[in-house]
Amino acid sequence: LRIDTKSKKVRESVENNLKELLDCHDETCSSCVANHRCQFRDMNVAYSVKADTKEICSEEGIDESTNAIRLDTSKCVLCGRCIRACEEVAGTSAIIFGNRAKHMRIQPTFGGTLQETSCIKCGQCTLYCPVGAITEKSQVKEALDILANKGKKVTVVQVAPAVRVALSEAFGYKEGTVTTGKMVSALKALGFDLVYDTNYGADLTICEEAGELVNRLKDPNAVFPMFTSCCPAWVNYVEQSAPDFIPNLSSCRSPQGMLSSLIKNYLPKLLGIQQDEVLNFSIMPCTAKKDEVERPELKTKSGLKETDMVLTVRELVEMIKLSNIDFNQLPDTPF
Repeated sequence: LRIDTKSKKVRESVENNLKELLDCHDETCSSCVANHRCQFRDMNVAYSVKADTKEICSEEGIDESTNAIRLDTSKCVLCGRCIRACEEVAGTSAIIFGNRAKHMRIQPTFGGTLQETSCIKCGQCTLYCPVGAITEKSQVKEALDILANKGKKVTVVQVAPAVRVALSEAFGYKEGTVTTGKMVSALKALGFDLVYDTNYGADLTICEEAGELVNRLKDPNAVFPMFTSCCPAWVNYVEQSAPDFIPNLSSCRSPQGMLSSLIKNYLPKLLGIQQDEVLNFSIMPCTAKKDEVERPELKTKSGLKETDMVLTVRELVEMIKLSNIDFNQLPDTPF
């Protein structure tokens, strides 16, 4: 059996499908988060497709109901990748196809908002989306504004271990290259006063989890097995889809949560300032961390969030580029 995927008939079919999608696609490409990495745009260029008419096919617009994920149906090309990622990778079904024919669209399950579904904010859908229909909830502008107008406030940022590798790839380095020193320099250039390594928070988590495990082993009524609570997406999944296992979760905070507690509660005392004079940021590889910091149990006694803002690696890359920082030419700076 021989299948020709480059025949005239196949090419015409692809062109027709692209044209139908483009006719009702939001073409604000220059301001889209997927600009320069949009597979739909690349295919339209490759097949020389242009829209004949322009109509708005999106009926719902933008869903920003969660703390982590943004859904813009006007940019959706109905590829279904996000649905498969949600179901097969994340193990949930927060997104489905809705309606039929030209009214078909991606929508949260049961037609509500994403916040009303079983979404665990893991962000797997954002990784597989070929356009800018599903993205992390960007806080780039807000972060740059804070850094530019911080006044006398102390800006602190902690960085997860994975960031120093993912950041390298974004700036052209070979996969697996570690550029910790350049990363710290970039953060300092952006305006952060203090840069901390979340590895220290991970060390604290290991110690606390080990202590909790020992205590459980001594308690004949303790619940086993004991599950880690480091991943907020995993915690969301247990709370929403497997509540019977909540007692199995460790009571320990995530590394981000532990280090943020120290930064917000002890650093002000060391510097001789008030808690609200410390702005605590976090650079994480997971969108669910944006959701985690909104938990009421992760606030100070005075009601302040211990982590003021979480930025993903993609957001950090955008901030560096918008600030015209030449990452490759930066010197190495220690934490």
